[in-house]
Amino acid sequence: MVEEEETKKKRITVGLDEFDYTVVSKMAANRKLSLSEVVRTIVHQWIEFNTDLLKKNYGILLKEVTDDILRDSYDVSVDKTLKPFEKAIIKELPDFFDLVETISINDLAEHFKVDNKVIKGIIYTHSKEIKKLGLDLVLKNDIIYKTSG
Repeated sequence: MVEEEETKKKRITVGLDEFDYTVVSKMAANRKLSLSEVVRTIVHQWIEFNTDLLKKNYGILLKEVTDDILRDSYDVSVDKTLKPFEKAIIKELPDFFDLVETISINDLAEHFKVDNKVIKGIIYTHSKEIKKLGLDLVLKNDIIYKTSG
């Protein structure tokens, strides 16, 4: 039986014979771990150390499994709504770039007292809003260049 927990780990219920259960119980007690954590560790280590066996006997290539998981994780949606503080920063950009033609993301973020990621997000996500104000900015190597105005 397989269930999905809130932590995105899959849950599997297994039955162990007396010998296996005793060994797993002793392992858990010696390391102060739960039984499920010990079994999870055993499975993980077995997979890591038996890649050839997985390929030969089950036709499983770990690189393909990893690639599939990564591909599935790319389905993350980006919030592209213009937030009030971003709108305020964008509104100030034309006056700011009247004074300077280039600036590092770090310096611009420090000027507006925001994280670098906020400035990058504005440049990447809201370039149309910036262009509406008559400002054309280009980001290259963490430097923002004014290309028109």
